[in-house]
Amino acid sequence: MTDAIAATRQTLRGHVPAITSKLQSIGRLTNSTRLRLSIALPLRNREALTNLLNQLYVPASPDFHRYLTPEQFAERFGPTAKDYQTLIRFAESNGLKVTDTHLNRSLLDVKGTVADIEKVFHVTMRVYKHPSETRTFHAPDAEPSLDLELPILGISGLDNYSLPRPLLKATPAGNVDDPAPNGGSGPNGGYIGNDFRAAYAPGVTLNGTGQSVGLLQFDGFYASDIADYESLAGLPNVPLQTVLLDGFDGVPVTSSGNSEVSMDIELAISMAPGLSKVIVYEAPNNSSYWHDILNRMANDNLAKQLSCSWYQPGAGADMVADQIFQQMAAQGQSFFAASGDADAYTGLIPFPSDSPWITQVGGTTLTTSGAGGSWISETVWNKGNGTGSGGGISTQYSIPSWQQGINMSTSLGSSTMHNIPDIAMVGDNIYVKSQLSGLEAK
Repeated sequence: MTDAIAATRQTLRGHVPAITSKLQSIGRLTNSTRLRLSIALPLRNREALTNLLNQLYVPASPDFHRYLTPEQFAERFGPTAKDYQTLIRFAESNGLKVTDTHLNRSLLDVKGTVADIEKVFHVTMRVYKHPSETRTFHAPDAEPSLDLELPILGISGLDNYSLPRPLLKATPAGNVDDPAPNGGSGPNGGYIGNDFRAAYAPGVTLNGTGQSVGLLQFDGFYASDIADYESLAGLPNVPLQTVLLDGFDGVPVTSSGNSEVSMDIELAISMAPGLSKVIVYEAPNNSSYWHDILNRMANDNLAKQLSCSWYQPGAGADMVADQIFQQMAAQGQSFFAASGDADAYTGLIPFPSDSPWITQVGGTTLTTSGAGGSWISETVWNKGNGTGSGGGISTQYSIPSWQQGINMSTSLGSSTMHNIPDIAMVGDNIYVKSQLSGLEAK
């Protein structure tokens, strides 16, 4: 190794699952195995971006709601074209094939053999038996390092220890214990269709006309399920657009995943039956694709309302995702994430349910005046035995400005750390139509 190379080597952090320190490797990942990776560059002018985000959402500011286009964001805050080309040349010169580039120049997707990946990142890719799932996983034996002066923010795809999971907890409709007093107009008293608008937006004429909703998913859906739901609920047929990423074919894989995707689509249409379309962004169930989906949603900028009901078990703060969330905010895109379905957090709040750059949504148990009736009351959704609305105090993020100055004594919240969720709505006794699981109610 020459002094010149040693002087430019940078080591990244947070790429080795902590669990590997307690496990014995059962071997090495074969050299010929090919992995998909995303290499992230940091944004520029971060202080100016922070100031802009503050001004965009202050009514008295001259920049109030003067949102940027993806092109404008890339020009002002994205990595330079020169830096992006430097990263491309570095990847290609080290045997990695560029599979996709991104408008904001913050991500570069590459593919390579394990042999090349080990060489360029100075790691050994090892295989372990998963401690709680019936599968093996791979991970690097050390933090990756690169012989490159250009600062790198992170690399996704080096391990597959933790896979994205849907937050839905489904129960076959006929097995719902007792829907009362939460009586909806769907089968077995489940809330469906206009029940949500009747409870939360009675008499409101705004119905999503001219708007699109974007959904982040790690599984697929059957269009026939959505059509059947619309027919049963008396809703119009809202156009669906599927954006397939990273080689996913769109065919549903698991019962829980299919149910989550179907529910997300069905509830979006129920609350906004006048939508121009629902855009469903889908990728394979792999932790390496979070950034690809988020970046595509931001760079497409086709939907100003974005939603996610998946989480990454054990994953903490994600700097790459946070800067994508900031791009969304600069473009006037609102991203909503479910806060979780496993009751209160007492420690780490897993990604993305803690990021202060998006809106975290909790769950309630809703009581209405009857099927299709008006709102009567709501309480926190908590069925016990680890089933209920996620919420708690962050161990990672300090309190954001909009939560400051609030008396937290009653809610037992924190005056110094981020509190979640931000908002909440019904999360119990929701009727879902999904083919893999039959008819279900959450």
